[in-house]
Amino acid sequence: MSKVYIILVNYNGWEDTVECMESLFKLEYDNFEIVLVDNASPNSSVSKIISWSKGEILVFPKSDKLANLSQPAKQKPLIINQIKSSEETTLSSTPFDFTLIEALENKGFSSGNNIGIKYALRQKDADFFWILNNDTVVLPNSLALLVKRYRQDHNIGILGAKVKYYFEPEMLQCAGGATYNKWLAYSKQVGNQEVDKGQFDNSDVKLDLIIGACMLVDFNFITNIGLLSEEYFLYYEEQDWAERSKLNGLELGYEHNAVIYHKEGQSIGASQLDLRGISKLSDFYYARNKIILTKKYFSYLCRITVYLSFILIAINRIRRGQSDRIRMLLGILKNPNKGFEN
Repeated sequence: MSKVYIILVNYNGWEDTVECMESLFKLEYDNFEIVLVDNASPNSSVSKIISWSKGEILVFPKSDKLANLSQPAKQKPLIINQIKSSEETTLSSTPFDFTLIEALENKGFSSGNNIGIKYALRQKDADFFWILNNDTVVLPNSLALLVKRYRQDHNIGILGAKVKYYFEPEMLQCAGGATYNKWLAYSKQVGNQEVDKGQFDNSDVKLDLIIGACMLVDFNFITNIGLLSEEYFLYYEEQDWAERSKLNGLELGYEHNAVIYHKEGQSIGASQLDLRGISKLSDFYYARNKIILTKKYFSYLCRITVYLSFILIAINRIRRGQSDRIRMLLGILKNPNKGFEN
């Protein structure tokens, strides 16, 4: 049976992470290892996770509808393979329940996942890597279905699952991923906020990217395509991976029978275009990273895409009473490689 490394990244979300891991312990697939990377959380996440692993803290599901996916909890204490440095090599002969890596600093979503992937590569037994958001819970058969589908279709580079909203479990977040408008550098999740009636229960769904909350890739993909790009910090990483995959002749796959539940968009009702509640940091990276990605893969559209999208963003910010962000947007246009400054 193929060895799967499940990569989770935690940043200040230890309670969600713990619930996710409880659901992973119920997977019907037998040959997997959980690699949890804490991205230098400042809120004592590591100590909380360790206390939970000892049975000192009980964490309960945030939704009664999905409680069966993580309860009853796995018997404690758990054995942790704890690593302080991201570059340490550990080949422990002692069985453990999961690996906990403490990143030295938070360098973003891609960096955290890459730390976990590089750890798995050093073990020299990795066949697959399941990139999974820490604020998800999964159906017990999800991993087995994903691996089976990946093995059946040799043209797949990145494989996604059906992603549904945790707090509204009959509603889709997306069918695998999203389509991408390269003119506006804007992605639209397929099936977003639709009640799941089986309308996307087929493998012919057109996707331009697989959502970063759930991405399965294999060893050959990592060897040939490479790790996640760390230049984005937040957002557009999965689009970059998808573009590299397609440039190398690989397809994006979707397994509708594999289902995960995601806490993203907890209140549900705000569309992806409704950014009124978005933080300044998120606003910055959404705007900046569309320039970076467009220059890399659609340079012939860069001038049109950048100026058209930024005009629309500026108009929306003024309408929402966020005119103070116009200076930030102008700074991005002047130097898109500069990092966020609050």
